[in-house]
Amino acid sequence: MKYKVIAAIFILTVFLSQGKSYSQSATTMQDILETVSAKVIELEDQRNQEIVNMTFDLLVNTGKKTLWRYLDPSFDYDVMVLGDRRIENLKITVYKKNNTTGEWGFVDEYTDKNPVLRLDPQDLEQYEFTVTADKFKAGNSTGHFALLLYHQNPERGK
Repeated sequence: MKYKVIAAIFILTVFLSQGKSYSQSATTMQDILETVSAKVIELEDQRNQEIVNMTFDLLVNTGKKTLWRYLDPSFDYDVMVLGDRRIENLKITVYKKNNTTGEWGFVDEYTDKNPVLRLDPQDLEQYEFTVTADKFKAGNSTGHFALLLYHQNPERGK
């Protein structure tokens, strides 16, 4: 009996430690964190980019998430949105606040697996970024996303 208990504990330990398993929680952020970590390494080490903002959040059903950020005219920015294993396509919509009238004007919108948009502010301007799950993978109605805002790293040159 003692050997059966030890063998069962050993088999259970081996089984639970194998590979990546997200079955413990359907809402784990582990995979989106791993995806973003790999993207950060690519952007910073291989493409000489500087990440200036990173946002993580959860999209549920047809929900949207919006964030605001002032962008400096000294840089051309890229905004990228990455989804976790449950999201098939994301949409990023960008508006810019007019410094004179205070009204928001449409800048651009793009839908893709990992959409990327280029932004070229002319003045210190406030931008609004809205992320929407355009399509979830079959059987899902929720998923995490990450929004990365980055530009050329001035300390590394162009």
